Amino acid sequence: MKIINEKGKIFGIINIIDLAAILIIALVGIGGYQRLKSQPIVVSETTKAIITIEVSNVRIPTVNSIVVGDGIYHYDKGNYIGEIVEVSYEEYMEPLERDGSWVNSPLPGKYNVIFKVEANVRDNPDVIVAGGEQTRVGAQFRLKNKKATFFGTVLDIKVN
Repeated sequence: MKIINEKGKIFGIINIIDLAAILIIALVGIGGYQRLKSQPIVVSETTKAIITIEVSNVRIPTVNSIVVGDGIYHYDKGNYIGEIVEVSYEEYMEPLERDGSWVNSPLPGKYNVIFKVEANVRDNPDVIVAGGEQTRVGAQFRLKNKKATFFGTVLDIKVN
């Protein structure tokens, strides 16, 4: 008995093209099962962290709306980040050219606010998640509290 007969069937049972299609489908199915079976590392425990955030070039009403004890939320999703524990502000400085050199000059009526937020974070092996968002130094988020909305830049993260 021939392995492949004159009609192109293996052992007279199945066509070569059909067998190749069945093997490909089986390999894709096994690979998909293996991929779905493996679970990513998920850390459900939270730890305390102090996140330092800077808000630049804002007016005094925004400065006055960032108060110790208020909660901070992500603007888009509304996820709670944490509670403000410390606030400080200073005049906003802008580089200006004077007599051929650059100097930082205060801009009247504008301020930089630096505040610290005590947050519960998930400290995964690769990322720190605060308020449902990956948080890194240098990341800029649109934030809100009950009185104002502003863009903040993360300056520091200290995980306890």
